[in-house]
Amino acid sequence: MIGRILALALVALPLVACGSETATPGDAAPVPDQRIHGDYVSDALPTPFAGGDVVRLTFKDGTISFQATCNTMSGNATWDDGVLRVDNIGGTEMGCPGAGFEQDEWLVDFFGGSPSISADGDDLAITRGGDEVRFVPADGAGPGPGPDVPMDGTVWTLTGIEETDGDSVSFTRVPRTVTADLTIESSKVRVRTGCNSGSGHVTVVDDRLELRHMGFTLMGCIGVAGEVERGAMAVLGEREVRWSISGSQLRLEHGDHALIYDAE
Repeated sequence: MIGRILALALVALPLVACGSETATPGDAAPVPDQRIHGDYVSDALPTPFAGGDVVRLTFKDGTISFQATCNTMSGNATWDDGVLRVDNIGGTEMGCPGAGFEQDEWLVDFFGGSPSISADGDDLAITRGGDEVRFVPADGAGPGPGPDVPMDGTVWTLTGIEETDGDSVSFTRVPRTVTADLTIESSKVRVRTGCNSGSGHVTVVDDRLELRHMGFTLMGCIGVAGEVERGAMAVLGEREVRWSISGSQLRLEHGDHALIYDAE
């Protein structure tokens, strides 16, 4: 996995009882005492998030995972009487300075602080103190993907790195401060991996890309750029990868690793 799975220090701090500061919104009903399954995305976010930021939330088999612009965090989740209780929170250890670090801290504090959870149809509202985040099902968020963008001639920006470890899937969002992209023009491919750049020859065969004679610069990469580069090279360093396009999103896969690109 990118980074180590660790217990974030914030979780180890004693949590103040939140019963007096969490309230169920009047237009929604407390989530019944049963398991929630599925993927959600935020509809609106408070500070320290900026316009365009999205929190992704997944409930699966008594667990929760959440991620904004930096690390992916997960833990055990139970709820009763409209209160969401999350413990054993851990996450990927990708160093994200500035807003990314602040968002990670905020999310751990928010989900680890026994927020209230309520449902309005298929939507969820999670509230702690004066902060409320509303979530909608990921498969129903926004318009459809639209027609597929052509792979050839498009500049594809790397926005996410996905890794599978058994039944566990982690997703790390690439910070905006890191430059990583891919462009294919005819039989040529150019890539930037977050730190270094490279080029070579590519052949598209059905759902596969055959990469040949790839050469890369060899600058030492540390910090966030280094983490992104290691994730990118787990796919781009191979001779053959699988590809698919849905709307304006390109997915490259090799083994347990996948790269998610968005068309510029």
